[in-house]
Amino acid sequence: MEGPSASTRLRIVEVAGPIFAEKGRRETTIRDIVQAAGVNQAAVNYHFRDKDGLYAEVLRLATDAAREQESSEEAPAEQRLRELVRTSVVRLMGNQRQAWHTRLMLRELEEPSPAFVSLMDEIVGRIMPRVGSIVAELNPRLNEQERWLCCHSLMAHCNGMPKAEFFLERSRPGWRERPAEERIQILTDHISRFCLAAIGGLE
Repeated sequence: MEGPSASTRLRIVEVAGPIFAEKGRRETTIRDIVQAAGVNQAAVNYHFRDKDGLYAEVLRLATDAAREQESSEEAPAEQRLRELVRTSVVRLMGNQRQAWHTRLMLRELEEPSPAFVSLMDEIVGRIMPRVGSIVAELNPRLNEQERWLCCHSLMAHCNGMPKAEFFLERSRPGWRERPAEERIQILTDHISRFCLAAIGGLE
């Protein structure tokens, strides 16, 4: 979709995101959004049907970066793991991620909405089989439960350390003053090496 209609749709979503993040899904009204976006309610109804439809689209925007680019399944497991780690670190630390994305996700983790649960099922269903194939190739000795736990340990590292920049800065002053690409590279290298050693060393 291109042209004025597409522009209006995008503007509504981009304006609605910070409002939903600040006030929450329940407390946010369509009136809040149309006033901020400079559109009428008919535009919201046309593009999204209702507030729930708009909220689902906002969630998709906030989690779009989680839709990692597919890497070749023919690449070695070590390379696929590193690509997965880097994509996650860039998603959480890169300039494209806005502050309201994190606030909205924190709200959803405390009280998940049906739209969020459905979206997470979709994302997990797509990503975890790829992660599972990486883990299985790195350590064929693991049983099914150990592979499952390793998958979640790997994703916890990918998502946890970049989100913990506040704590990294507390323990290493000047961390946030380094260029973003340097910080991304350092965390990508560390998480990749740490997970490779941990997964490969399990019996």
